[in-house]
Order: sequence, then structure tokens, then C-alpha cells
Amino acid sequence: MFENVGNVRFMQKINRQKVLSYIRKNSPVSRNELSKVTGLSLSSITNIINFFMDNNLVTETGRIKNEGAGRKAVKIEFNAGAMSIIAINIEPDEATISLTDSNGGIIESESVKVSKKESADSVLSVIENCILSIIGRRSDVKAIGFAVSGHVSEDGKVSSSTMHWDRVDVKSRFEKSTGLCVYVSNNTKTKGLWTIRALNDVKHRNIVFLDMSSEGIGIINAYNGEVNNAVAGEFGHTVVTGSGHKCFCGNVGCLESVCNVSYIESRYKDLSGEAVEISEIQKRAGSGNKIARQVVDEACGYMSAAIINIIMIFEPDLIIVNASELFEIDALYNAALDRAVAHTSKLAMKKPDFRKVNVASDQSAQGAAQIAADELFGIDAPDDIL
Repeated sequence: MFENVGNVRFMQKINRQKVLSYIRKNSPVSRNELSKVTGLSLSSITNIINFFMDNNLVTETGRIKNEGAGRKAVKIEFNAGAMSIIAINIEPDEATISLTDSNGGIIESESVKVSKKESADSVLSVIENCILSIIGRRSDVKAIGFAVSGHVSEDGKVSSSTMHWDRVDVKSRFEKSTGLCVYVSNNTKTKGLWTIRALNDVKHRNIVFLDMSSEGIGIINAYNGEVNNAVAGEFGHTVVTGSGHKCFCGNVGCLESVCNVSYIESRYKDLSGEAVEISEIQKRAGSGNKIARQVVDEACGYMSAAIINIIMIFEPDLIIVNASELFEIDALYNAALDRAVAHTSKLAMKKPDFRKVNVASDQSAQGAAQIAADELFGIDAPDDIL
């Protein structure tokens, strides 16, 4: 008897999750549309919508125009303001703490200075104080989403070369101090998710997001708008050359160890004897300085190798490049892409489209909020939500 009750509740949760997922992605929708796409009866849809309305998750906002005669269907829309999420993006010198609605829309945001030279406990204590302050004045916060550079284990522990963290248990710490659900993600995933959803690109089905940020290099793959969680983000540890700086992972020639600002600056100094910053190297490269052009072109060559691998493995329709300072010179950026496409075309690989973006820290935080929302409204959602 108790087993049957449990099964009924589980199926009820599955149906609610299915309906809410569609509403979140396609608002406004009608009850008839929901019945058709989910296969549930109109009476079941009505019961589910009534449950959502009682819990303020959806609203009726007018009527949908239709081409036929008769009464127009009532519009059902997702109520993103029903609950809020705290989202944090941690960079080596700054943490962005945002309060968002359950679509990831920013309600308020602040940045606090942190340092990778500080201990993990010191950095997280600053963030914790900000979070507790928000929770103290907002009773509608349901979850916390973190975006961090580095590897995130399934249990929410973070190992980050940029922050010098070794299996720091972010998830347990903040669940204990706040009593909320905490979701921790690699920031390549949060940046990529935010970008793909913001673009809402229905033309391209198979998309790779290549994150060439200064904190590391990662990728995510999305198909039909859904992120493939089986693809790890730590693409920067792909070995692309037998020389260069030794990476923290122990290998020489990892992509992120040779295709970054500090390596280019040190490479330029080795060849010219002059220490200059990346902005000046870029300027000199654009003016035709041979040494500057050489070192930047080398880095673009490494990027080209990375893109070749992406095309050969994923055969994407679109590659979105979140570009670092290195690729602000369009001529060099385009040369790297052309080199990769020329190589793969020899193997009869299809040419993907490319798009260059520059994702900000608050947008990465929004991606963390979207991941938290997906979890909150997923099949493993807390019982008080679904």
C-alpha cells in the first residue's frame, strides 16, 4: 500500500516536472498545447496548473490569439518572480554575488574583492557574509548557485589551479551555513549555458562553447539547447605542443599554459629582451612588429589546434568563442579560425559557423542561477516545490 502511494507521488512529480519544464521554455502556452506536447489529459493538465497557481509558479495573463472561431485560449506563463536564487561567480581577483529571479534575471548584484593569494576559507568567508546578509532580508531565496574556475566533483568539491584550491568543499559548507540547496558548477558551463539561452539560436542544433578566458580554457557541448553534461569542461589541459610552461597538472604544453596572456608576455620578453604588457604586444603586432606578431601568432596556432580537435570530435554546427584579450585583434583571431577550417576541410569535415562573444562575470553568475533553477524544478526537486 505504502509503495503504491509512493509510486503515485513519484509519477505525479514526473508529470508536474514535464509540464513546468515546457512552460518555462515556451511561455505563454495554453492548456490544450500542454496536453498535446506532454500526452497528458486536459483534466490532468488542469489539476497540475491549479497546483502551480496555488504555489505561485505560473500565472494566467490573458488569452492567446487563434485562427479558428470560438473562445481564445487562456495564456499560462511561468512566474519567474515566485522565488529567488543567489548566484556567485568567483574569479581570481573578484567575486560577483547576484540575487536573481528563477529565470536568472538579475534583481541586484554586487562585486567584492578577493585574491587567489588568500586561503579558500578566507575567500569563502567574504562571500558567505554577503549571502547571509541577502538571506536575512529576503525570505524567498530557494537556492544558491556557484560558478568557479576549475574541476567540480559530483559532491560539490572544487579543485582550481587559478584559485589554488584543492578539493574545497563549497557545497557542504554553504548548505550547512544557509540551510539552502547549493549547486556548484564549472564557470565554463555557466557562461556557455547563459550564452546559448540568451542567443536562443534555433538554426544551430549542435553547438560547442569554447571558453578562452584568462582563468583557463574549457568547453561545453549543447544539442538542441540542452547541455551535454558528459562533456568535461577542462579542455585547457589538452596537450598541443611539446614545449612551453609546465602546467599545474604536470604536463608541458597544455593549451591553457601556452595560449594565455602571461605566456605571451614572457615569450615576448625572452625573444626581445623587453618586458611589455599584452596590450602593447597586441598594438605592436597590429603594426607589423615581427616579434610581437610571432608570439601572438604562435598562440593563435595553439588555438587553431584546439579548434581542429573540436571540429573533428563534435562536428558542431556552431562554435561560440568566449575570447580573451589575446583575440581582440580580429585579423589574428580570424587567421586562427581559417587555419583550423582549412585543415579540417581536407578531411571533408563540414565547416561550422563561428561567433565571438565576451561573457561578463555577472552573466556567468546568471548561468549559475539558471543551473540552480533547472535543479530546483527538476525531477529531484525539493518536495515543497514539485
